[in-house]
Amino acid sequence: MTMLLGRRGLLRAGLAATALPGLRGMAFANPAPTREVPLLILVFLRGGMDGLHFLSPADDRDFNELRIPTLRNAAEGERAGERLDAVPGTDFRLHPEAAALANIWREGRMAIWPAAGVPQPTRSHFEAQSIIGWGEGKSGEAHSRAGWLATWAEATGGDAPVVALSGQDRPVPELIGGRRGLAVPGLARGVELPGGEFGATMLEALHMRARGPVAEAGQAALASLRGLDRLLPRNAAGQVTPYAPANGADYGPAAEFGRGLATIAQVARLQPGLTAAAVDLGGWDTHEGQAGRFDGRVRILNRGLAALDADLRDLPRRWTVLVCSDSGRRLRANRSGGTDHGRAGTVFAFGGGGTRGFGLGQRFGPWPGLAADALEDGVDLRVATDYRDAFRQVVAELAPGAPGPFRQG
Repeated sequence: MTMLLGRRGLLRAGLAATALPGLRGMAFANPAPTREVPLLILVFLRGGMDGLHFLSPADDRDFNELRIPTLRNAAEGERAGERLDAVPGTDFRLHPEAAALANIWREGRMAIWPAAGVPQPTRSHFEAQSIIGWGEGKSGEAHSRAGWLATWAEATGGDAPVVALSGQDRPVPELIGGRRGLAVPGLARGVELPGGEFGATMLEALHMRARGPVAEAGQAALASLRGLDRLLPRNAAGQVTPYAPANGADYGPAAEFGRGLATIAQVARLQPGLTAAAVDLGGWDTHEGQAGRFDGRVRILNRGLAALDADLRDLPRRWTVLVCSDSGRRLRANRSGGTDHGRAGTVFAFGGGGTRGFGLGQRFGPWPGLAADALEDGVDLRVATDYRDAFRQVVAELAPGAPGPFRQG
């Protein structure tokens, strides 16, 4: 069960949670785990990011003939992208607004799967997001009633009091169902219960003298919220000390997305047992006017991830950021200067921390090409990597020996 900490949503979520047994007690007296715990941070680009605009095969003849210039990264000129030298024979270029991400690649701390997606043929955002959230191969498969990331975090995080965190005011689908999860949009004012002390007293009164799993869940939830609040450093006046990111990291230019990432970094330092975290960045459903909108989204993504990378550079345990979207978009632009829902898109991951480097550095997944006979249904970049295979590689590298996040198949 994931507890929400949004200011307006907390009371509603807290009361609703009392009707759902299963939230384990979370004691914060000793937040340090007994072993080093890895940290996996999922960034989900909801709406279907155009992977061919984010990562363009700049010298591909088919690509240049079928894709309008404003929706591709050129090898030279004003629209020149960031050269990766990823594979011989194709000049792959990251979007020009993704310079910080390109530098991470050049440092040997990034892996990219340029044609990844769900194996089931679908162009529905909702269906694809559901498949990925549950860790399925197709919609309708039986699952464990918990998102794949929540399940993995519970199995990997040991006895840590909080193993999963959504850095926003609602849990991401991949973390739904976790027993030790929180959704925290920010900690600048501490963990505020709605209604202040009156609200806390009211919630306590609902559970204090009751017995059974419902009451135990409510008591544990209140204890966990207050426990996290007690970990926050405060000044002499009792006010929460503003979070000071390490290494000059600045989350401000990434706006709300940056605030979510900063919250994740802050909790990761307060709670060394935090195993999984996630945050969404929307705005990628670019059916029309894609060029300017896409540039702005990539700019926000690049700035936020650059700040997170700088902030976590000296984290004493290993961490990996995994970035994906629910789908790619079609090769040809539509009449509105946008692109319609497609199939394969770009998945990438980067990391650091701990005593060893990122083991998947400069791994580049299979590329099916854009020739007419290679396209799916004649219009889409074909899925050459099942998203689960990419995710498995990331998790296996981050946490060798830990349970895998998906069933085989």
